[in-house]
Amino acid sequence: MQTGQNILETWFRRVWTEQDQTAISEMFSTDGSVSGLGNQLLIGPEQFKQFHTAMCNLIFDIHISIDKYVETGVWFSALCSLQATTSKGEHVVITGSVFARIEDGKICEAYNHWDYMALWAQLGLLPCNCFEQCLCGHKLCEPYEDEAN
Repeated sequence: MQTGQNILETWFRRVWTEQDQTAISEMFSTDGSVSGLGNQLLIGPEQFKQFHTAMCNLIFDIHISIDKYVETGVWFSALCSLQATTSKGEHVVITGSVFARIEDGKICEAYNHWDYMALWAQLGLLPCNCFEQCLCGHKLCEPYEDEAN
């Protein structure tokens, strides 16, 4: 029987390193849900594929490792590190955590918490001192028109 760690390592390798979207359908329960990947509270497998495509267009040569993990029954929790390369060949590193319910070898629920602010800053999408500016209560920009209404 595979452990949660084995399943998550396989997921990271196939989905992110190999960018194999068929693995999403194979390893993610059809009625499964993921949170922590944007404004939507929960997304399913098809929406996850859209998220996956968008991320793979921003970063390349993605490798995710499990640094620490705890497993109890069908629940698995992991502290992870993501290393990748930008389109300019620069190295990016972020950390994150995943808390998932895995049954019958498939991910049924996953709660993600990744340091996207650090990723966006390393990609040059945010000012280099954005954390400090936000900590001081300064706005980085005005809200988009759709958000203001």
